[in-house]
Amino acid sequence: MRKHNRWKYISNRAFILMAVASGFLVLQILIQCILFFRGEAPFWQVVLIFVFTVGFAAALWIFVVRPYKRTQMMMRRILDGYILPDKELFDKALLTPTMEMEIERIEQVLKSPEMMDLNKRQAQYLALQNQINPHFLYNTLESIRGEALIAGMDNIADMTEALAKFFRYTITKVENLVSVEEELDNCETYFLIQKYRFGSRLQLHILYEEENRESIMNCRIPKLTLQPILENSIIHGTELKIGTGNLTIQFEQTDRRLIIRISDDGVGMDEQTLAKLNRQLGRGGKALTDNKEKKGGIALVNVNNRIHLLFGEQYGMHVYSIQGKGTDVEVTLPVVTSAADSVRSASRTQQQKLLR
Repeated sequence: MRKHNRWKYISNRAFILMAVASGFLVLQILIQCILFFRGEAPFWQVVLIFVFTVGFAAALWIFVVRPYKRTQMMMRRILDGYILPDKELFDKALLTPTMEMEIERIEQVLKSPEMMDLNKRQAQYLALQNQINPHFLYNTLESIRGEALIAGMDNIADMTEALAKFFRYTITKVENLVSVEEELDNCETYFLIQKYRFGSRLQLHILYEEENRESIMNCRIPKLTLQPILENSIIHGTELKIGTGNLTIQFEQTDRRLIIRISDDGVGMDEQTLAKLNRQLGRGGKALTDNKEKKGGIALVNVNNRIHLLFGEQYGMHVYSIQGKGTDVEVTLPVVTSAADSVRSASRTQQQKLLR
């Protein structure tokens, strides 16, 4: 982003003038205090100037600085791709009547039937376009599988079938949210492919309370949440250790949250690397293109950012690790059973952040 001359913005000039005025009032307080101790000014005059200065600073913060910062935060979140918040939130942060008219106009355009129809047509076009190459890929993999069966190479046929199933889930399912059961099925397909590479060196365990199984499996989570973390655990954890590596996906559900913990008993990571990773995961509102991590397929930061975009920054991932012992990746999500629930959750989180 190119740098701008700060003096071109009226807000910066106004804040500088207010800072100068505040400094002048503080200087007057100091002068009056000196005159008072010299016996050249009455005490009530010092108190009056002090009360006026404190009142001026408080009014400046409450009626100018805080609303301005709220407006800046609101605009930054709109630029990051969040939907427009409720009208009453804007009423607390409007700078001018013209700005109110502009916001109302933007809201009308975004909610117009023409814009919705355009977005729908664009999504349909992209979906059709993305089906061209996968169709060729599936046919090729199916041909390889057929040749392997004819040649009696059952392992190659099974691996090819698993690979085709994995790509079909990854590319053709265009929904933002899928059920936990679908995501787990994709993880097991991915793990089956990895078993051909590692054999008995790799073990996968899926844990949950049996009485909550149906409720957990019906919860909806962002597509491709678990598999990238599982892949990361294999590449950076169990693959680097000697002996059998154990991977565990554990589910825990409360009234409002679904907590998923992906664990491995691999090599772990040192404190400095762990702190750096958690700092990256804690940076909310970053675009997906900001992520420079390329190893392990879709990187952890990418998954975390998608969770933030869908549900808000109070949800996401945190990593725990002990070097030489293993790593736990904890994913916290809202309990969502439909797409409408996810929209309400994201909207509620956005409103809470804007009101801070």
